[in-house]
Amino acid sequence: MYKVMIVDDEPLFRDFLRLKMDWQHHGFHVCCEARNGQEALAEAEKHQPHLALVDINMPFMDGIELAVKLKDRFERIVIVFISGHNEFEYVQKAVRTGVQDYLLKPFNEAEMTEMLERIRPKLPRLSGGREADPQAAQDGGSAGDDRSGQEALELGAVRDAIVLGLRMKDADVLDEVRKAVGRLRSSAWGDEYADAMMMGLLSLALTFAGERGFAYSRVWDSGEDKAPYDRLKACATWDEAEEWLIALYRRVIQLTEDVKPTKASSLFSAAIRYIEQHYADADLSAEQVAGGVYVDSSYLRRIFRKESGHSIVDHITHIRMKKARALLLEGNRRLADISESVGYADPNYFSKSFKKRFGVTPTEYEQLVRK
Repeated sequence: MYKVMIVDDEPLFRDFLRLKMDWQHHGFHVCCEARNGQEALAEAEKHQPHLALVDINMPFMDGIELAVKLKDRFERIVIVFISGHNEFEYVQKAVRTGVQDYLLKPFNEAEMTEMLERIRPKLPRLSGGREADPQAAQDGGSAGDDRSGQEALELGAVRDAIVLGLRMKDADVLDEVRKAVGRLRSSAWGDEYADAMMMGLLSLALTFAGERGFAYSRVWDSGEDKAPYDRLKACATWDEAEEWLIALYRRVIQLTEDVKPTKASSLFSAAIRYIEQHYADADLSAEQVAGGVYVDSSYLRRIFRKESGHSIVDHITHIRMKKARALLLEGNRRLADISESVGYADPNYFSKSFKKRFGVTPTEYEQLVRK
């Protein structure tokens, strides 16, 4: 039987996926589950799944980034993206042209069954009643699509910067988009890996716009009967694709600037600025951030969660890790100095936090980016 890995940060939805289908009837069985990308990588190493059902929208390491890392390690693994955002309808066509497949929450058993039949030809063949080994299939296949761990980490960092830039209504986000496209230009236009990453950049803009309540027609009106992904695929060169993507992001930024800020969004922005200014304080806490913006901590926690989907503490950690990674890239800095610079009094705890976030220790990260 084919082995399935379920990756979703919602336990109820993992239960739904595991129990909704008669997996055995279709020739599959659920071999492992994971709450986030880091767990998924570890489980994949242990169980060697043939199929991964991956939620696109997970904290910190999103489904796109996880897919890149899984593909880098297991070329033949089949990945199906799952999302609850109806702004991703255009992805359904995209993934069927080379990026496995896609399911939109909520879906039923019939839709799941149809998906399994669509992806079955892409799965490694099982012979003699034994399960095929995705790694063995990789070793025997082409390595032309392999990408380095450094590139995956760098693109993940750029995506983090884009999301933060959109939330902060920062025009510098356009430079981050250009940077992301620039990292992909070494690939041929139309390459499957580059195609998936460009889809990820496009999805960031459309998801952000959808979460802010902007109708699809306000974000993109091409004057043609084409979904955004199809329009992007119609570009003939990297220059044309970058110009089109930048125009889309510029439109999203303009829409957010035209909206009168609410009390909640203004408070959220103030809290973000406070964290940016005080992340090096080892004692920085949700209570301190709340005091810095003059509101009750319980109230700020609710606002922050509503506006970002993350907790204040999660965001403090996120900013610290982002700053730490930038310092590591500069080189010639003692680990203890970097730890202290980003608010960690204990270098060992800093190293553990860094590995939890990125999957490698600070020392391993330095070695990786220097290769």
